[in-house]
Amino acid sequence: MQTTARQRFIEQSATTLGQAWAKRWRQDLHREGRPAAGGWPGTLREARTQVEIALPGEMLHRKMPAITGVERELAARTAYASARNEWRRHIEPETP
Repeated sequence: MQTTARQRFIEQSATTLGQAWAKRWRQDLHREGRPAAGGWPGTLREARTQVEIALPGEMLHRKMPAITGVERELAARTAYASARNEWRRHIEPETP
């Protein structure tokens, strides 16, 4: 199956969204004086919220048809996986 420009846009946007989400988590923890240690603290439910906040407006701005439920769920799962992978790439040791 050939990937459409729309699918690529949604996937790339979700990947970028997930990476930014993980960076914000890390920054928030550091502001609290805590290390970004342990497993990824985000949830799939939060990923759905991240997607719902970011993607519909961006798609409207680009004059694309509204995101479908199936696309939204795939984007949420992509964002979650991207955030988790970004988190793991920069994991810090726990302080004793």
